[in-house]
Amino acid sequence: MFTLSRTRPVPARHGRLGLIARVARVLETRRTRMALGKLDDHLLEDIGVSREIARQEGRRFL
Repeated sequence: MFTLSRTRPVPARHGRLGLIARVARVLETRRTRMALGKLDDHLLEDIGVSREIARQEGRRFL
């Protein structure tokens, strides 16, 4: 009897590819937070985020 698994492959946790993926994820998070800080009050209200929270997130790096 065969069993098929629907799990996704585990990403590399060591080595250069794992490091590159982590750095890319950190940079993308940073870009997203910076973009959040540039939204106007109307758009922030639409997504349920206050101006103060947007500023705090924009200042965070990690």
